[in-house]
Amino acid sequence: MLQFFKPSSLHNYTDLGLLILRIGVPLLLLTHGYDKFLTFLEGASDFPDPLHVGARLSHALAVLGEVIAPVLVMLGLLTRVAAGIEIIHFLVVAFLMHAHEPLSEKEHALLYLLPYATIFLAGAGRYSVDRLIAK
Repeated sequence: MLQFFKPSSLHNYTDLGLLILRIGVPLLLLTHGYDKFLTFLEGASDFPDPLHVGARLSHALAVLGEVIAPVLVMLGLLTRVAAGIEIIHFLVVAFLMHAHEPLSEKEHALLYLLPYATIFLAGAGRYSVDRLIAK
């Protein structure tokens, strides 16, 4: 058990931890994005438009933030770019979509924001497509 805490083994566990974070958080997010993706494909035009760029483009940006970028993070492909997209997405959700609502309504967006900020800072880790490309 004490071997788990030896400095020489911590690097291996860090990469494993990043992998778990990179797969777990986006998997949970995809459950939200899947419905948005389907309604986008159906051509729905009644989507909220917090950025004032049009409902259809706002819907596309939501799909980018809740489907495409999470898949990239899971794969560890363009990880920091995808995590940056997620950070922007959840800042918009928390502080524009729920701007006038209490913290309890912003909480889910902020809880998603934190692991993506961690991934953005830490990178994808050893077990990623980014690492394979870098070699």
